[in-house]
Amino acid sequence: MLAYNVQPLAHENLTGIGYYAANTLGRLLKEDKECELHVFDFMGRNDAGSKVAKNLGEAFDPSALHIVKNMPLGAYIRAGNAGKMYSYEALTHSKADMTVFFNYLVPAGLKGKSVITIYDMVSMRYPETMDDRNRRLLQRHLKPSAEKAAAVVTISEFSKKEIKELLNVPEERIFVAPCGTDTTFYCPFPDEQAELAARQEIKKQFDIDRYILYVGTLEPRKNIKTLVAAFEETAKEDEDIKLVLAGGVGWHSEETLAAIEGSPVRDRIVRTGYVSNEMKRDLYRCAKVFVFPSMYEGFGMPVTEAMACGTPCIISDTSSLPEVAGGIADIVGVYDIHALSEAMLGAIGREITDEFRKSAVANAARYTWEEAARAYRQAFSFVTNADMI
Repeated sequence: MLAYNVQPLAHENLTGIGYYAANTLGRLLKEDKECELHVFDFMGRNDAGSKVAKNLGEAFDPSALHIVKNMPLGAYIRAGNAGKMYSYEALTHSKADMTVFFNYLVPAGLKGKSVITIYDMVSMRYPETMDDRNRRLLQRHLKPSAEKAAAVVTISEFSKKEIKELLNVPEERIFVAPCGTDTTFYCPFPDEQAELAARQEIKKQFDIDRYILYVGTLEPRKNIKTLVAAFEETAKEDEDIKLVLAGGVGWHSEETLAAIEGSPVRDRIVRTGYVSNEMKRDLYRCAKVFVFPSMYEGFGMPVTEAMACGTPCIISDTSSLPEVAGGIADIVGVYDIHALSEAMLGAIGREITDEFRKSAVANAARYTWEEAARAYRQAFSFVTNADMI
């Protein structure tokens, strides 16, 4: 029997890993009717079962859910080998012989086979950009988890190479399940009336007309300081353009926020905070250009979301981003302020052609959640067949 640990789905608002897990698992559960779902909810404080049900929607089967209330999952993982005193199967009352984990780590106390998901190797490449607690957890437990797992799933060919190099996982044990893009939701405006309504709402909420857009958390790895510095150059050449930063504040954000607040063009930088998916889509659609200057990504979902909306993109020349962009985006050096400014000026000065929109949408459409689910099934088959040899 197969089990899925659905801990990333035990949150009210899903971002990142939770969003990936919900979409991938939703497709997997269409075929995996006989399976278990595991979630840890210490003393029932998080109402985890209701949140998992909400986030899985129609795919959720309440009879499959096993809730662990006597300890947090993080504490069980941090226990390391001491966790073997009380097995994962005993804690979850599981009969599964293979368990899937969507958040990097597998508890040492798991007796059966495991498939884990490793999205990137930030904890080894850029540890200083991480939240201290998560960094310590990954630095201590990621390598043992990779060694214990029967198969590893990741989200890009770039990350596959990183995992192979840094964790010494054999290539045949690593499967690539890229992040999907819902092109029925993220898509260009259906008509002029919808576009006009969206632009009016954006103007009402944020007082912006012409703007450059960034979507994501405000944290060091996203390289917002370089973006702000480049925008300061751009703003000298274009008196009306604004920079919109859509997303919440992340960890170690002090220098990023200081760069924003201390900018000589602070009055032309708009921080929206967290926005709904609907507003995010309309911000993509109405932007002159989307800019994603990140230092390091495992995939880069905002890039494919923006492309699906037909919006031009500028990305840094690092990690998975050129792979994901498929030759459609402008690429600049990750810390090259002048090159980024020049690219932004070029983008905001060009008309977006129908030919470009078609190419951008077609690139985004390469990535589907069905393909992600198919890669997980390949990993399951690999583990099952390996047991038979």
